[in-house]
Amino acid sequence: MLVVARRMALSLLCLSAATLCVTVGASVARAQDANVCPEPRWHSEAWWRARAQEPVGARQVECKGKEWPPYPRPVGPEMPCWHIYHAEHYWPWPYQCTDRENVLSMSRMQEANGWLSETTLYDYHFNAETNELTVPGKLHLKWILEYVPPSYRTVWVQPVEDPALSQTRMANVRATAARLVSQANLPTIAFRPAMAPGRPAIEVDSIRRKELETIPSPRIAFEAGAGGASSTANTGQNH
Repeated sequence: MLVVARRMALSLLCLSAATLCVTVGASVARAQDANVCPEPRWHSEAWWRARAQEPVGARQVECKGKEWPPYPRPVGPEMPCWHIYHAEHYWPWPYQCTDRENVLSMSRMQEANGWLSETTLYDYHFNAETNELTVPGKLHLKWILEYVPPSYRTVWVQPVEDPALSQTRMANVRATAARLVSQANLPTIAFRPAMAPGRPAIEVDSIRRKELETIPSPRIAFEAGAGGASSTANTGQNH
């Protein structure tokens, strides 16, 4: 009986020493790597929140040296059934939000480019000899100052090859704008390298006039006598 008691005491002593070693080893490991967070308990609230950040869809796996499927897909553990149901029930959210933002950003870019072109005074808005605004140029400048939305109300001037002439045109635009609106409401006026998107109205009118002048005469002549004789003969036969 005494031998059995001694053996049990020795076993308990060894078990206590082993437990102490494991505890000390775990404490040392945690002290060496304090940044490692333990994985949340399975199906706990923290576990569900961590899994909710994973992308939806089938996972890519490697089998027999091949990737299934061969195109890029998410990797990692499979989605929980609740997350699969949520993704299928609200599909295509949230990807439709990204698609809408892409379309809206492209529309905004096109809208900004359109206003940029419409608020530019091109070379044909100026007199080639005096570098002053023509009548259509002044009307276009007035339209920019009075009707363009404030967010796009910037007067752009197309520069020419000679910097001195460009500055002269800029001064004329500023002087004309100052006469149309007060100094406090004067918008920004700056240069913008650009090409005219169309042609001057004088050039278009000249091309149209020359086109009308060179139209050939009709090749099928109308003979009124032949038609009248045929009508008379048919009338006599009917009588």
